[in-house]
Amino acid sequence: MSAPVNFDELVKEVTHSQVGRATLSVWGGRCFEDNLLEFLREWEKTAQMPYRIWEYASDIVFEENTLPDDPVLLQRGRLFGKDGDLEVRRDGTSFAWRFIGPPKIQPPAGNFDTQNYWNSHPNATFFQEKTSALLWGKQNDGQWHDDRVGASKLKYPVEGKRLKIEYTTYSRAGQIAFVWYTGLSEWKEAGDE
Repeated sequence: MSAPVNFDELVKEVTHSQVGRATLSVWGGRCFEDNLLEFLREWEKTAQMPYRIWEYASDIVFEENTLPDDPVLLQRGRLFGKDGDLEVRRDGTSFAWRFIGPPKIQPPAGNFDTQNYWNSHPNATFFQEKTSALLWGKQNDGQWHDDRVGASKLKYPVEGKRLKIEYTTYSRAGQIAFVWYTGLSEWKEAGDE
């Protein structure tokens, strides 16, 4: 038999985990393919986002402190860490981008389209939930393996037998609006030291 629901505790949890304009930066815009590397280099000066996921037409790589090898072949990219989460997504010859991070972080100046989410939604609030997810693969003898995908070339920029990605979701009206990947770390099973 399950315990009764304590609605007072649920209300307290939801109201104490609400965030808005004063506690979260939300930006978006567009960047032309020719300006992508400059755009990413400028963000590197603004925020510590060491972890990178680059999705090319034929490969996905997890790396640390890198830039894409060839923006022409890049489909998506994600830079993330304690100072924010920047996602770029190809749209023809340009990239749509969005950034989620701590308050008062400004996007780089330059030849980039920039829009502040809070200008259009000044009173929006979000329910914030911190969580993590286990990444594919186990490390054996210095190599990452996963039997579910035979041709996978897993490689992660963090050491450990198993890894997890840590993230925070921001929900509004029961729908997840934004996700901020905050880091990678070793995953330990219950009982591991």
